[in-house]
Amino acid sequence: MSAQVFSSYVHAGLWEIVDKAPLLPKDIRWHFVGHLQRNKVRSLLGAVPNLEVVESVDGEKLADKLSAFVLEEEREPLGVMVQVNTSGEVSKFGVSPGESCIGLARHIHQQCPGLKLVGLMTIGMADYSSRPENFTCLVECRRAVAQDLGLQEADLALSMGMSGDYQAAIAMGATHVRVGSSIFGARDYSKA
Repeated sequence: MSAQVFSSYVHAGLWEIVDKAPLLPKDIRWHFVGHLQRNKVRSLLGAVPNLEVVESVDGEKLADKLSAFVLEEEREPLGVMVQVNTSGEVSKFGVSPGESCIGLARHIHQQCPGLKLVGLMTIGMADYSSRPENFTCLVECRRAVAQDLGLQEADLALSMGMSGDYQAAIAMGATHVRVGSSIFGARDYSKA
């Protein structure tokens, strides 16, 4: 399977996506990647009705909040990915591989009717690259989640790899890569 590169996807911080989405074509399928606080769910989903996936769900409380908002607004189920901290870096969000990952995926799948579990994702190392073992770890997490939920592995996407390491990520099984800086240039985070 080849990885998807979303030409209609823009990785933006919360306030960037909230500001830019209404100005852009309505057929864009937005994927939000970044830490999302529970108290910002209404701001994000309210401003981006064509949000397709939140790729960075890192806890049950966030999943519950997203699901409740989707049900309240009578929207189609929102795709979500479990964010896994495959590198073990304390500066990264995400659940630990293993039972924490499986438990969150199970919670979303069984307890969040407003959500659809579509996959797992990981963020690269501090230099925006990952070691092969980070990718292997996410592949193993997907295998364990699929087995636990009675799904086929192919039913769960793998979002891993960015501009600096997307080729290795694809070779390791990524179905989604995030290559914004290769397309748009380096980002100035001081303005975000």
